[in-house]
Amino acid sequence: MEQAFSFHVRSAQPTDIPALMRLKRQLAEGENAVHAVRATEAHWLRDGFGPNAGFCAFVAEHGDRIIGMATCSKRVITGWNGTILFLQDMFVETDHRQRGVARALMNRVAAHAREIGSPIVELTVRSDNPAAQAFYRNAGCMPLPQCLTYVLAGSSLTTLADQDKTDLALAG
Repeated sequence: MEQAFSFHVRSAQPTDIPALMRLKRQLAEGENAVHAVRATEAHWLRDGFGPNAGFCAFVAEHGDRIIGMATCSKRVITGWNGTILFLQDMFVETDHRQRGVARALMNRVAAHAREIGSPIVELTVRSDNPAAQAFYRNAGCMPLPQCLTYVLAGSSLTTLADQDKTDLALAG
């Protein structure tokens, strides 16, 4: 008889940063995007747990091991009165998938959205990840087929920024 799989979800603490970074690297490896992960533990401490934290994180623990995470940040939408919650990362270690861990993390994210007054949780999903797409649809997320995600980066960002002729008022 198989024993029930037990885990719990909680808010991440600064001491969880090494585990969060381990999971972030695993997520990036799965997306062939390790080159894009540049944050250090000091960055995570400052940006996730400092006085001006820009994101929050939730972890799923099995025993004394962190096996999953969700990271979120608040966004301001000009047409909405207040912030909305943006789900940045959702990841569960391969050996612990299909056990309700991601769903429990998603439940916690939804509860957090409600706690901060966000009417939605916004997220993006890679087009080459049908398992994640199915998970989010099963959780009740709806794709916005009229929207595409664009990113301005690298030399294109530099080129446009170099073309800016705005005179900035200097305070002083």
